[in-house]
This record gives sequence, C-alpha cells and structure tokens, in this order.
Amino acid sequence: MLAKPPQVVSLDPACIGDVLDDVRRVASATGTESIAEPLVAGWQARIDAVTQRAASARHQPRVLHLEWADPPMCGGHWVPEMVDIAGGINCFGDRSSGSFPLEWADVVASQPDVIVLMPCGFNVERALRDVPGLAAKEGWETLPAVQNARVYAIDAGAYTSRSGPRLVMGLEMLAEIVHPELFSGMIPEGGALRLSEDMLVAP
Repeated sequence: MLAKPPQVVSLDPACIGDVLDDVRRVASATGTESIAEPLVAGWQARIDAVTQRAASARHQPRVLHLEWADPPMCGGHWVPEMVDIAGGINCFGDRSSGSFPLEWADVVASQPDVIVLMPCGFNVERALRDVPGLAAKEGWETLPAVQNARVYAIDAGAYTSRSGPRLVMGLEMLAEIVHPELFSGMIPEGGALRLSEDMLVAP
C-alpha cells in the first residue's frame, strides 16, 4: 500500500562519534543535511572544548559509573568514553565494552575517587533509591568517593543512557563532576545531585 519501498536506516551507535554520524545518516536519508551539519559541528565543538580543558587537569580521578546497583553493573557503550574525555579514569569498562555485572569485592578494590549513579533510563530520584542498599554493603564506607562525599546521582534517562544529542550535555556534566576545579555551570537544574554525607550512611 506504500507509494514506494521503505528505506530502513538502522542505527546502532557504540560511541559518541557514532551518534553524530547517525545524525548525518538520518539527515542524508531525509534530505536535511543543511540543517544537520551546523548542529553536528556545534556538538563536536563542545566535545572538543571539554577534551582540551580536561587535558589540562593535574590529576585524573578514578571514576565508578554504575548503570545498575543490584546487581552492580558498570556503564557501557559511550559512558566509559565520556569519562575518558572528561578527564577521569574508568574503574571498569572501556569504549569497546558494553555494560557488565561487577563483583562487589572488585568494586571495593577499585577504590573510586568519584561515584556516579546513573541507572539506565531513569532519573535522579530513582537513582537515590539505590543508595541505602549500596551504603549497607561491606566496604562502602572505605571508598574514597564516599569518604570525600563525591557521590553523584545523575538523570541518566536524559543525559547518559540514550543515543542522542543530549549525550553532549551529559559529557559536560560529567566533566564538572570529575573536575569541578576546571568546569562550572555545566549541570542543569535537576540534572544531577551531589549526595550529602548523611545520605551516604547506611540506615
């Protein structure tokens, strides 16, 4: 019943560059290249700006990103790449790996300087519900991120889970989380929350 056979454009990005390329592919399929190219150029410029500023950091904090808490799972796809660009060191995962489950003993051994709770597809409020369970685990209180209150909950559904342009804002948010001495004003209202010390204690 269609006027012509449909063109199927399959998108399966694994890193931020793939997401930008997918925008170009969709633009090519829809004849909107003149609209897409300035947008992609703007996003790439923002990525480059984070890359350059983060490269000036004097140290690289170890970052534990959790896409799920029970069982604990590290972030996959573009998340480890985002941490790299933002000037951090991934405790687990790299740009070639997907999300995978973690043994809690390995989490404790990784001694993260920063913990980012980013439950896949969910918001800050949902991420906070995982904190009591994590705080009750053996060794939680020994983690440098907990001792220095550098634990954050992020709106993953908006900024880290989905393969779209807001990943660029997610990258900027991670840059401020990892290197607040270099970045500021990158986190929109409601986009992320730094947990207070009393929130990090087991109930």
